[in-house]
Amino acid sequence: MNTIWLKLAAVAVGIVVVIVVVSKFTSSNETPAPPAQTQEEEKPRTIYDQFERDKQFLERAQPANEPVVTPEPATEPQTVQEVPHQEPTQQVAQPQSQYVLPSSITQTTTLYFKPLDEIDDIAAQQLMPWATTGRSLGRLPFLQYGTMVKPCKEVLQRWPDSEYAFRAKQLLEEIFERYGDQYQITEQDLDISRFLKSRQGTVPMDVEPVQR
Repeated sequence: MNTIWLKLAAVAVGIVVVIVVVSKFTSSNETPAPPAQTQEEEKPRTIYDQFERDKQFLERAQPANEPVVTPEPATEPQTVQEVPHQEPTQQVAQPQSQYVLPSSITQTTTLYFKPLDEIDDIAAQQLMPWATTGRSLGRLPFLQYGTMVKPCKEVLQRWPDSEYAFRAKQLLEEIFERYGDQYQITEQDLDISRFLKSRQGTVPMDVEPVQR
């Protein structure tokens, strides 16, 4: 009777040993699972995502937060010491582009625009959605960008110093490299240098770079 129990115990011990050995062998050969991809990586960008992205061209610029300049207290005049005359060092002029493109803005930047009166502002607001929609539809096969270019050029002609002109230049730059010749878009059409400095009648506004 005892021998039967001993045999059963030996068999049970043997089974446990086999399970332990097999589990160790399989666990050592397992490769770590690859990190889970984020939802953004798994989901490809669709044409609808591009349409949503194009809506940023309808966003209005925000009033600039310019720091308040505190006048310094008057100080007593100081005696200016004469500095020995030195010949000025001649510097080699670095070649610079004649035009400043909208894509040069890579962070929040203060630009200077002339505000429009109520009638012109409404007219410009009615044109810009046509331009933005034309940008989106131009992505589709067999469609072109004429419906975008026409309102953009009208905005540039009628209100060249407004923030709407800046948005029009951003839109035109989007297609300039590939379709510039076809739609007669020049670098001068894209130039935003006039918005970089304060001029009479302009107000400072903060603009954001285009989200690609």
